[in-house]
Amino acid sequence: MNTTIQAILNRRSIRNFAATPLKQEEIDALVAAALASPTAMNRQLWAFRFITSQTLIAAMNDTALCHFREVGDQAALDRIAARHESIFYGAPLLVVIAMPAGAGRYAPIDAGIAAQNLAIAAQSLGLGSCIIGMASASFAGARGQAILDQMDWPEGYEFAISIAIGHPAMTKEAHEIHPEKVRHIR
Repeated sequence: MNTTIQAILNRRSIRNFAATPLKQEEIDALVAAALASPTAMNRQLWAFRFITSQTLIAAMNDTALCHFREVGDQAALDRIAARHESIFYGAPLLVVIAMPAGAGRYAPIDAGIAAQNLAIAAQSLGLGSCIIGMASASFAGARGQAILDQMDWPEGYEFAISIAIGHPAMTKEAHEIHPEKVRHIR
């Protein structure tokens, strides 16, 4: 089978990573995959932050957990606690994708395409990944602004999506496939 299709079929959401740092050539390959992502009208509006600082990732996690506590989102806290102590699952690399505020209806799609490029590229490198939307809580309030400052966040941009990447410390079965959701129109 084609190696790209095999990477797509083998990719799983990994929710526990080994503490092993990524090699620079792995990070460079992931950067190349992110920047090769197609975008609507080739506008390439995204901005990427490749974060390997475990101190910053821990601060982002703490800020998100504080936010969920402050707003009383016990369901989110319970879901996190059932999976791992961190919303980033101990990943040695966190990629945050930002888009300009008010960039239009295609901006979230462009960010999603970039996240998928990263997920497939990670799989092809023998790495695992987990796409994480709840990371948006890391940027709430004054603590969130301090994190944005540490990330050299571009003016006028907002969080779109994030993806944790690293060496898997778990295995996972494929999700159930639903072929009945496909209709062939001829």
